[in-house]
Amino acid sequence: MSINQSLFAVLDSYKAALQETFNQELPELSLMYFRMLRQVGSGYGITPQLVAQKLHRDKAQVTRLAVEMEQKELLQKLPHPQDRRSVLLQLTAKGATLLAQAEALQQQVAERMSTGISEAQLQLVDECLMKMRNNLKTPR
Repeated sequence: MSINQSLFAVLDSYKAALQETFNQELPELSLMYFRMLRQVGSGYGITPQLVAQKLHRDKAQVTRLAVEMEQKELLQKLPHPQDRRSVLLQLTAKGATLLAQAEALQQQVAERMSTGISEAQLQLVDECLMKMRNNLKTPR
């Protein structure tokens, strides 16, 4: 199996295991909701545009998702202090609680995924993956 096939196989398996765990424990949470909660929860007030860039999604998709999540009381929109045309997204208490629960489940899936792999091997994998990521960020 090539490195490309291996990477996609691991990613697909990881996403499937995470979604299955969410389905069992937090049925209201999709992977996209989780990713959105993580971005919004990463700091005080983040714009939908920045979320879209970080998630590699178009702004319209993120805006629709924000509206859904606001209706479910997972996040709220606040006026942007410098740009009247924009808003800042912030987690509600309900959203922060859901994010904490989801991150705990994510940790369980990560531990399951790394069963039987030594700390040294995990460190090497991490270093290799970070190098690959940085290689793709570097212009040719």
